[in-house]
Amino acid sequence: MAIKLQMLTQDPKEIELIERYWAVDESGRYLEKVSALTGIIEMAKGMTLASFIRQRCNAFDENQVCPQCAELVEIKSRSEATKVPQRFPKLCTLCQDDQDAIALEVKKARAAELERQLAEYASKQSTRTVDYSMLPDNLVLLLLALDRAINPRLTHGGFTLGDCRGLAPRYAGDFILQLREAGLLLDDPGKASPGTYYWEGDEIWMSRDQVVYRLAPDAASRSADEVIRSLRERVYTDADGLFNLWLDYSVADVMRYVGNQCALYHHDLDEQEQEEIKSTLRSALQTYSVSQLWSVVWKVVRDAASLANREYYNRPKAAATIPGKIRRNLEKVQRDAIELKAWGRPEQHCAGALGMVLSEVLGVDENTSGQRVSSLVTWLTGQACSSTLQVALDEPIHELMTMALARDLGSSVMVRFAELIRGGHDVGFAIEEIRESLRS
Repeated sequence: MAIKLQMLTQDPKEIELIERYWAVDESGRYLEKVSALTGIIEMAKGMTLASFIRQRCNAFDENQVCPQCAELVEIKSRSEATKVPQRFPKLCTLCQDDQDAIALEVKKARAAELERQLAEYASKQSTRTVDYSMLPDNLVLLLLALDRAINPRLTHGGFTLGDCRGLAPRYAGDFILQLREAGLLLDDPGKASPGTYYWEGDEIWMSRDQVVYRLAPDAASRSADEVIRSLRERVYTDADGLFNLWLDYSVADVMRYVGNQCALYHHDLDEQEQEEIKSTLRSALQTYSVSQLWSVVWKVVRDAASLANREYYNRPKAAATIPGKIRRNLEKVQRDAIELKAWGRPEQHCAGALGMVLSEVLGVDENTSGQRVSSLVTWLTGQACSSTLQVALDEPIHELMTMALARDLGSSVMVRFAELIRGGHDVGFAIEEIRESLRS
């Protein structure tokens, strides 16, 4: 290791001190310790020896050559020196300054381009409108729930994802994304905090949690308040859309309970395991209620916690069994016709604004089975009274009533029919079930 010195002082004592400070042996080790050199020359109070020497000498490491201009690289302290030539040498001070200046200009240019593109984007957003009278039923309920969750920010100003935590027990961001992809919520870059939008390569990215959203303007030029009032008077017609929204919400409600229970027993589920559980729950919710699935989760998570304490097991392995345990538990319930227990809603586990809106519109809660919800949605949307359904049911109903009256069972048949409907079964199932019982 060789250090080339450029003296900035003519004082012989200072020159001697500097040479001793940088002197090395054949193996590149410094000949004298810093502590041994301190005090040889009187320095200003608070000044270190390294600072004193930097002010009176420029040191260049002959093992570090600038790859751009081939000049030796200046070093500021002993720790920056190297014993062998560097494979990837750094730039010298002048070249580094030039490179930093170029990088700064590029950064400024990209910042200006980002601002230009965001302004253009905001301008396009300002011309977009929505015909709220044509919205599908599920989006209407989502908007009504969002208005309740963040009132009055939906109709007056902007909001972020953080403001929407009260929308649903979990996955509020997914519900907001549905509204955004449908064009009902627009980004408002002008209100976002600095750094929300940024370059990633040649593309503009955004920090989703920092984006400011606003309600899209109405095509009929009504105010946002008028739009929301009109949606509250909506006549619902889309049974599939409403039922799927209930499923989305109910999956979130159960997954919130899954998260709470797993946290209680220190089970960490990865993304794939959570997605597997969500798929199983969505299928099960078409039959069972949220509260019944809470009881399944409660049992399975505790079984996994017990498993974690066994020999050859640990918490990650135990947690990985939870998706399969939930599925097998539900299969056993269905196969053996075991009745599921229903758990009450935990005190800190809120239904959220979407749960309240679904309750008011459909008359459902965590104790309502998926079968019952399906029937309620069918009746609400008028599909149970459609002409096609009436034609399909004419013959079965006529046969059922003929059999019931012939056997003087009219009253008992009607009571049984009411029980099946209250149990969540649709009209067709109830009629067929009673017909089969009369035939047997």
